[in-house]
Amino acid sequence: MNILKLKATAIELRKQLEVYKEKEPAALDLYEAMKNIIFAAERGEIATQVEARDIPGHRIMDESNLRKYRDLSHAYSNFYVELVEGRESDTFKLIEEIIKKVKDQKSK
Repeated sequence: MNILKLKATAIELRKQLEVYKEKEPAALDLYEAMKNIIFAAERGEIATQVEARDIPGHRIMDESNLRKYRDLSHAYSNFYVELVEGRESDTFKLIEEIIKKVKDQKSK
């Protein structure tokens, strides 16, 4: 696990939640649900992969309108991927490769 990347994504998610929790009740709920894991990641206390079922907030993101805030949605997704070490999976690497090829073809 890349603790520095995890810490950076935790900081970004916290910042985004601090922005939106004042105007979106669901963002406040998400902040309350995730603050312990966010702060633990910021302190470097998470050094091993977290099981997806142990990451709070998935339902709040899916069942609220928070996905419409791209910056918040992006920050949540990045933090989630780092927690589950998703960037290291073969599937993620394959998807990245496909996306790169598509972008390369569009730029030609």
